Amino acid sequence: MFVIVALFLMSGGSLIYLSLAVDEDQLAHDKSDVSLALNSRLEQIAIALDDYAFWIDSYDYTYGEVDHEWAYERDNIGASLYPTYGLNGVFIVGPAGATRYALINGELTDIKVEEWIQSDLPRLLEKAREGSLEDEVASEYTAVNGVPAVVSAAVIRPDSSYVQFETLSYLLYVDILDATKLAALADSYDLKGLRAGIGAGEDLEEPYVILASEEVGDIVVQWQKTAYGQNILIKVLPIWVLVGGLVLFLLIWLRKRINHASKVVDEVQGSLKVSEQRFKNLSEISSDWIWQSDTDQVLVYLSERFEPLTGLSTSAWIGRPLSELLQYNASTLVAIATRGAAAGRQPIECELRDGEGRVRYCQIFASEFRVGGELKGYQGTVCDITREMEAKAKIEHISQHDPLTGLANRHRLDRFLGEKLSTEVSGDHPLFVLALDLDRFKPVNDTYGHAVGDQVLREIAKAIQGCIEDRDMVARLGGDEFIVVATQCKTSQDAARLGQCLIDKINQPIQIGNHVIHVGTSIGIVAAPYHALTHDAMLRGADIALYEAKSQGRNVACIYDPSMSERIMERRQLEMDLCQAVARKELRLEFQPRFDAMTQGIIGAEALVRWHHPIRGVLSPDCFIPVAEENGVIFEISDWVLREACWNAMSWENELWVSVNLSPVEFQRHDLVQRIQRVLEETGLSAERLELEITENIVREDSEAILTTMSDLKALGVRLSMDNFGTDYSSLGYLQSYPFDGIKIDRSFLMYLDHSERHEAVVDAIIRMGHALSLNVTIGGVETTEQLERVSSLSCDQVQGFYLGPPISPASFKELVCDGVCR
Repeated sequence: MFVIVALFLMSGGSLIYLSLAVDEDQLAHDKSDVSLALNSRLEQIAIALDDYAFWIDSYDYTYGEVDHEWAYERDNIGASLYPTYGLNGVFIVGPAGATRYALINGELTDIKVEEWIQSDLPRLLEKAREGSLEDEVASEYTAVNGVPAVVSAAVIRPDSSYVQFETLSYLLYVDILDATKLAALADSYDLKGLRAGIGAGEDLEEPYVILASEEVGDIVVQWQKTAYGQNILIKVLPIWVLVGGLVLFLLIWLRKRINHASKVVDEVQGSLKVSEQRFKNLSEISSDWIWQSDTDQVLVYLSERFEPLTGLSTSAWIGRPLSELLQYNASTLVAIATRGAAAGRQPIECELRDGEGRVRYCQIFASEFRVGGELKGYQGTVCDITREMEAKAKIEHISQHDPLTGLANRHRLDRFLGEKLSTEVSGDHPLFVLALDLDRFKPVNDTYGHAVGDQVLREIAKAIQGCIEDRDMVARLGGDEFIVVATQCKTSQDAARLGQCLIDKINQPIQIGNHVIHVGTSIGIVAAPYHALTHDAMLRGADIALYEAKSQGRNVACIYDPSMSERIMERRQLEMDLCQAVARKELRLEFQPRFDAMTQGIIGAEALVRWHHPIRGVLSPDCFIPVAEENGVIFEISDWVLREACWNAMSWENELWVSVNLSPVEFQRHDLVQRIQRVLEETGLSAERLELEITENIVREDSEAILTTMSDLKALGVRLSMDNFGTDYSSLGYLQSYPFDGIKIDRSFLMYLDHSERHEAVVDAIIRMGHALSLNVTIGGVETTEQLERVSSLSCDQVQGFYLGPPISPASFKELVCDGVCR
C-alpha cells in the first residue's frame, strides 16, 4: 500500500512538472512570436526606407537644402508615409545630424530629431553609413516621449558608389509602437494584451522581451501569459486526488476481503496496472488531441478534443487506420515509437483534411503501449501547427518576392537562375536572360509622384507576365529594372521575338486615373551556354547588351556580342572621366558667329562646348553629351556652359547676343528656370541677350509641363528658338502652341538645295510660315557661296555656317567682333 501511495505521489509530481514544462514551452513560443512580429514590422519599414533613400531623385532634391515643394507638396517624401506605412516621424538630417526636414504624423514641423527621439543619433548615422555600402539601412529601438519606438536610418545617395558621407544627408523613419500597432501584431500572432513600455528588466514579471537597453531604461514588450499547463493542472489534480482516494479505499477494502475473493483482487490489480500505465504515458505527452491504436495502427481511441479541433466525427474514425486520417509513413511511426525513453518526443510531420475540407498541418507524437511487457499498440498526440506553417510560408514569400509588384526579387532570381544553369542548360535547351530597363519612367515619378509611379510599375509587371511562359521567371531588381529568365526559347530568333513582344506590350499607353502615361523599354539578351555559363556572367552579359540597346536609341532589344564588352568598358571609362571634366577644367567653349542674312554683319554667336580630353584629344558634343545625359552630369555641364557663355557675352558689344543649347533632360527637372535666372543674376547679362535653343522633339515628352517651363523662361525675358526645325512631322503644330521667338532650319535642307527646286520650295514655305508667325528664321550649315546666295534670296533672317565663320575660341571671337566694329 505504501508503494502505491508513493507511486501516486510520484505521478502527481510528474503531472506538476509537466504542467510547468508546458507553460515554459508556451512562454518560449510566445517570445518567438513576439520577436517574429516585431522583425516583420521592422523589415517592412526597412524596405520602404530603402526604396526612398536609395533613389536618385531623393539625392537630387535633398542634397544640401531640401526642396520642400518636391518632398512635401508633391508627396514624394510627404504625408502619405503616415497612412501608408504608419510612420509617426520622417526626418532628413544633414551629414552632421542637423535636422533639415521633419514630418510628425504626416505634418510638417520644425521639431529637431534629437529633441523628439531619445537615441544616440551619431551612432545610428554611423550604422547607416556602414550599411549604405551594402544597400542596407540601420535600425534600433528607442523612445519617443516615453513610448517605445523604432528609428531607422539610411544614407540618401543615388547608388552605392557614393561614399562621400561628409556631404550626404540621411533619411530617418520613426515608428512608435503604440497600442493600435501592437494590437494588430497581437491579432496576427494570437498574442493577448501585447504592450510595450520602458522599465528595468530585473523588476519585470514574465512574460516579457527586452528589445534594447538605453539611457532611459530597458525597452520591453509584455503580454498576457498563456498558462495551459496550469489550467491542465487545475482540472486534472482534483481528479487525481479523487482517484487516489478511491484507490486507497479499494486497497483497504480489498485487503479485508483478500482471503475471500483472491480472483477478484487479481483482476482489479490487473485493471489498476493498465490504468496506471495509460495515465503515466498520457501525462508525459502534451497534446491537442490524443489517439490510441492497436499494433496494426488501427484507431481504438480518440480523445474528446478530436471533434471540436478537427470537425470530424470520432465514431466515424474509430476502427479505421490512423494513416488514412493523417498522411504519414507507418514504418516511421513504428521506428520512433520504439525508442525507449526517447519515444514520444520526436514529431512526425503530416497533413490532415478537416471537416470543412481544409488541409491542416500537424505533428504526430507516438510511443508504444505495452502491458506486462507485451506490445498492445501505439498511443500519442497530434498537435496542429497550421498557423506556424502559414506564418513561415508568409515570411518565406516576403523574402523571395518584391513587395510592390509581387514578382520574384533578386534573391529568388539568383536561386532560380543558379538551378537552371546547373541542371537544364545545353545546346539543345539553351537558357535566355533578358534585362529590361524602362525608358521615360523617371519623368513619371517626377511629374505625377511615387504613387502613380508605383501603379505604373505594377501595370508593367502584368504586361511582362503576359508575354512569358509558365515555366519562365520574371523578377524586379529594384527601381525600373526587370529580369526575364526564358526557358522555352530554342533559338536567338525566339528570344528576339520575345523581346519584341515585351517592347510592344510595355509601349501600350497606361491609364492611371486621369493620366495617360507612355513608357518604353530597352532590352539586353544573353544566352547560356553560348554567351555565359555562370549566374554572374549571365547578368553581366545581359547588362552589357542592355547598354548597347540604349546606345542604339532605346526601345530596342539587343542580343549580346563579345565585342560589346569593349565598347561598354570604353563608355564607362568615358563616364568616369566626364564626371571629373568640369572640376579638372577640361571643358572649353567655342563661339560660331551668327550673321544677318542681308548685311552679313555679326549679330551674335552660338556657344559650342568642346572637351579637351587628356588622352583622346578634343571631343565634340556628340561624343559625350549623350553620356552626360544618362549619368546626370549634363546639369553640371549645362550650368558651366551657361555661365561661361554669359560671362563672355558681357565683354562683347551690347547689341550682340549669345545662343546656348539646352538638353531635353534638363526639362525633366523643375529647377531649369531658377538655374538660368541664377546665372543671369551672377553674370549681369540682360535676359534679352540670351537665346536658348531647344530641339523640337522635347515638346512631345510632356506637353503641359514643357509649356509651363517655356512660359516661365519667357517671363525671364530670354529668347527661345527651335533647333533642327523640320526633322519632326509635328513641328508646325507646336509652333502655334509654344512661345518660340525663332526657328533654325535643319542643315539637311541645304544638302539638296542646289539641285532640287522642290527642296527650295520647301525651304521657302518654311521661311514664309515662320514670318507669318512672327518668328525669326535662321538657316544653319551654309558652306558655299552658292548656298549663301540662295538662302539670302529666300528672305531668311539669319545665317550660320563654316563658309561665313567656323567655331572659334572666345578670344578669337572677341577679336573678330572688335575688328568688325573698328572697320
